[in-house]
Order: sequence, then C-alpha cells, then structure tokens
Amino acid sequence: MREILELCVELDQRAERLYAGLAAVAPDESLRRIFAELGRDEAEHTGWWCGLLEAWELGLLPDVVNDTENLIARLTRLRDELAAIDTSRLEDLDVDGMIALAARMEFSMIDPVFGELIDLTEPARAEHRQTAYRLHLQRLIDAIGQYYEPGSLAGLLATTLSRTWRDNLRLAVFATHDMLTGLYNRRALASHLPQWTAWSARYGHPLALLLVDVDGFKQVNDTHGHAEGDRALKAVSTALRRATRASDLVIRYGGDEFAVIAPETDTEEYAELCTRITETVRDLEVFTGDGTRIALTVSVGGVVAKDPPGSPQRRIEALLAAADQSLYEAKTTGRNCAGTPAAAF
Repeated sequence: MREILELCVELDQRAERLYAGLAAVAPDESLRRIFAELGRDEAEHTGWWCGLLEAWELGLLPDVVNDTENLIARLTRLRDELAAIDTSRLEDLDVDGMIALAARMEFSMIDPVFGELIDLTEPARAEHRQTAYRLHLQRLIDAIGQYYEPGSLAGLLATTLSRTWRDNLRLAVFATHDMLTGLYNRRALASHLPQWTAWSARYGHPLALLLVDVDGFKQVNDTHGHAEGDRALKAVSTALRRATRASDLVIRYGGDEFAVIAPETDTEEYAELCTRITETVRDLEVFTGDGTRIALTVSVGGVVAKDPPGSPQRRIEALLAAADQSLYEAKTTGRNCAGTPAAAF
C-alpha cells in the first residue's frame, strides 16, 4: 500500500511541477493564471495522497487494494509516461505547445486507476474528490476554448478529454455502485470488508458491521407498486447516508437490505448509530403520487469486532452470520428497532 500511495504522490508532484514551470514562462497573463490555478489544484491532489499515506502509516487506513502488483504496474506505467514528457525547455514552447503539453499530462492523469483508488481509500469522500478533479479538468478545457475555435482540432481535443474522463468515471461507478440508490453495491462490500477486518485485527481498533432491513417492504410493493417501492428505497438510502458518519461505508446489500461498515465503532457507539438510523428512517416523509404517505421503518442488526492488536482476522462469513442473527432478533421483537450486537462468536 505504501508503494501505491507513494506513486500517487509522485505523479501529482510531477503534474504540479509542470504547471508551475508553465506558469512561469507562459506568454500572457491569462495563460499564466490558468497554469497557476492548475498547479494549485495539483498541490491539493498531492495533499490528498500525502494525507492517505500518513493515515496508512498511523494504522488508520487498511490495505484496501487486493491486486497490488497489477495496480503498481499500472501506476508505474503512468509514471514512465509522464517522465517521458520533455520539460527541459518550456520557455521555447508557444501557446500551442504549452496547451498540448498540459493536455498530454491530463490524458495520463484521467486514467481510471485514480478513481478506483479514491473509491477504495476514501469511499465517503469519493464524490467530493471527483467533483474537485472535474473542476480541475474544466480549467484546462476552458483554456482551450479561450484560445481556439470550437470546430478546431484543439476544440475536438477538449471534447475528447472531457468525454474520456466522464466515461472512465462512469465505468468505475458501475463496477462498485448500485444504480438505483447510488450506494455502494455488494461487490464493494466484498472488497472493503476483508480489508477493514484485517485492519481491525492488526491494530486492535473496533469495527462494527450493521445489517439494515426495511420492515414490511413487500407490502409497500404490493400496495403501491414497484415504482413507488423504488422511491421508498431511494429515500431510505438517503436517510442512511444522513444517519451515518463520513467514515462509514453504506451499501445496498440486496433487495430491501442494506449494510454499513463502521470503523472505530464500539458497542456504545453501535447503539447510538442504530438509534440514529431507526429514527431518521421513521421520520421520512415519503408520499405516493396520490398523496398517500408511505410509513417506513427499519430493523437493524450488527456485530462489533474488538480484539487485541495482532489478533487473527475475523472471518467474513462469521461476521455476516452474527450480524444476521442480531437482525433476526430485531425482527422477532417488534421491528423498528435494533438487535443486540454480537461481540464474541
């Protein structure tokens, strides 16, 4: 994980240096300002990766990558591509050459590998990071629009750059997100949960896994139809995001069932989290097209893993089974409540 994050730092530092160099020699004030802004963006991106590297060194971030060798190979290839860019005589470039150099840099930096890494390392802030990069890329696209006609070859370059980034981002989202709710999908759970359990066991930090089931959801579909049922699921998803913390990972586990991975959550904090979830969903104001309110509640079950540092990693199957048993308790004791968290099994 260290090598991966160090490569990300190096790549953004290269981009930062390039833009600083272009800003120093650009032939007019407008272009100097654009390159300076792009450089500041890259400095911020470098800060993201440095922060993640520091978190990893402090034991606050798990080794979230499964295919480490492949990811290192992809990042190394990108580093070699950027290293091949000649930046020795930037002052000799005209406007065309400078913008072409910046576009070449950004074509390398929109590789899906970065979106995948952000999604893995900071799932709760992935949307914020992607928005920041979209605005960064738009600066360069706007610059191309400022210096070239829309129908020019450079204009086509700007369109291609923007579309490639959107397509890469869309592919990454499809792989890890549920299309109805926008939450992470079951595949993301399979990727993230083993990494967080390994982190919990290695450093002795508590980790909670919650299962959340919408009470009587079949009746919602039967009474109001599947379109209204989908609206209800989206409303519950929004409520879950509001009730959980930025560090928690909210997942659509299947049908009307959701999961929450909550790092640094002990049994007391588990109870508080469950209360927030049940109350937030219960307070939802969801209405059908004819004005009928759909009353929604959820049952919550979970497990809290807390072991001494260096303990064996908990088995994923055992965690899910314990959480499911806790959920069953909530379902059989009245619903609209939380089951006792399993703490040992």
